[in-house]
Amino acid sequence: MATERDGKAPAGGIVLKGAALLGGAALLSKLIGTLQKIPLQNFAGDEVFGLYSAVYALAVMWMTLAAAGVPTAVSVLVAEREAEGDETGAQRVVRWSLGLMTVSGLAAFAVLQAGAGLFARGMGAPEAAAAIRASSIALLFSPAVAVLRGYRQGQMRMGLPAVSQIAEQTARVAFMLIMLAWAIGAGWRAPAAAAAVHGGLAAGAAAGLAVLLWPERKGGRIVRTRGTDDPKPARTWQWTEPRTALVKRIAGVALPVAAASVAAPLFGLIDAFSIPRLLQQAGGAAGTAAAMAEYGIYNRGIALLQLVLMAASGAAAALVPAMTAARASGVSAGLGGSVERAAFPLRLAWWFGGAAAVGLAILAGPIDIALFSDDAGSGAIALLAPAAVFGSLQAVSGGLLQGRGDLRSPAVNLAVAAVFKLALNMLLVPAYGIQGAAAGMTAAYAAAALLNALSLRGRMKLPGFRPDSAWRPAAALAAMAAAVGLAELALGALTRGLPVRAAALLTALPGVAVGAAVFAAGLVAARAVGPQEWREVPGCAAGSRIDQWLGRLRNAASKATREG
Repeated sequence: MATERDGKAPAGGIVLKGAALLGGAALLSKLIGTLQKIPLQNFAGDEVFGLYSAVYALAVMWMTLAAAGVPTAVSVLVAEREAEGDETGAQRVVRWSLGLMTVSGLAAFAVLQAGAGLFARGMGAPEAAAAIRASSIALLFSPAVAVLRGYRQGQMRMGLPAVSQIAEQTARVAFMLIMLAWAIGAGWRAPAAAAAVHGGLAAGAAAGLAVLLWPERKGGRIVRTRGTDDPKPARTWQWTEPRTALVKRIAGVALPVAAASVAAPLFGLIDAFSIPRLLQQAGGAAGTAAAMAEYGIYNRGIALLQLVLMAASGAAAALVPAMTAARASGVSAGLGGSVERAAFPLRLAWWFGGAAAVGLAILAGPIDIALFSDDAGSGAIALLAPAAVFGSLQAVSGGLLQGRGDLRSPAVNLAVAAVFKLALNMLLVPAYGIQGAAAGMTAAYAAAALLNALSLRGRMKLPGFRPDSAWRPAAALAAMAAAVGLAELALGALTRGLPVRAAALLTALPGVAVGAAVFAAGLVAARAVGPQEWREVPGCAAGSRIDQWLGRLRNAASKATREG
């Protein structure tokens, strides 16, 4: 492949810019998808929210099974053929992939349509069958979206895949809100309302497909067939490999990626098929409606946890290309600089995951009321809070393992933790309800983080625990906890005469800001982090305003220590 894709930008620059564009689009689309759960619960209530969450977990699993790994396989095979100037071969990859994935999507659609009642009964919510059927319509579009995204990525044209991700989530949320307003105005019951909003999955997939089918200008680039100077070469039909071999290559790349991708939705799927049924069997919830309402309350905390883990997942995604590049250039993981480069993200996961956990635990009540109208889920949110630190560690350590070329261990470890989660649900939910489920989620993420740490230690040398420096972040966390606790008490007193949700919002938002500021200042003042480390954080480059402020804070802390 030429070193310049279009005569202007080096190929390496295009790869990095494309990866950043896709990563940013993925994070934005995840943020949109997570935040839409708040108005859904606010307007439809906990029962609809519970039904939606349970069916959504099933739909995500089936869409993952139907299409996961396809963008990677298509992008790899298309890039190979484009590098050889074989655009006809690249288009052949796309045609065969579209055919295979169309069959896969139709099969998954048929299974969900025919087995909706069986799946719904397995959840302990027979009335969820209509929502399962509505969600399955997305399977008619999502496999084609996966193939075309892979095709564009293989051509190093990341614009349309990025736009399609955002368009998909935006259309899904818009459809959901419109149907939610319609259902509420018409007085539909919870199962019908849940089915209506699940049509947004199909609307989003159709929007994503429409964006990918939009004609894209190629900037005047002429694709030539090797061995000819004709600017418009005749199309050749001389296949470089048999059809069976091509199908095997597509499957050979896609299936391992798909197997790794299936592990991520397992937590949600296990919760959907165990918690509502266990709540009913334990007698803590009288009937399906009450059980799904309790499950909806539990999912308030899951939605907040996903917001925290989204940032950790973004950091983990950024680690993979950096570690891969270091490995490809022959840099040894045992060298001090490389060890520190791997250890620093883990420390960040500890620090900021811990800060998120402390903040969520202390502000669980105000946050629950501000976002979800009452504090019914505050107990579960507080118990889920430690999962923020363990989930952050799991995501970052998984990114480090992938950067070292180990794609198998993170998926296997997460799958083992998911089975552990099922065992904990069966043990804790009958006795403690959704609080038991929340405690089980925290323990499962802790298990996944521990397994990843053991896998990582087997592949690279990392610094051990140092008690002489561990007090520094601990002191920053203690200062943050004290500041947030005092801020909650003071703001609670000041807002006592306001409406409940307004008072909660005016307590939660300043409390989060105070906690973040005190924790960051505590880390710098305690010398847990120095200029060389904070300048690697986006927005804190040398000479920036934040860099100057942190430097002054560090100098003031050093001066106070000397004078003391």
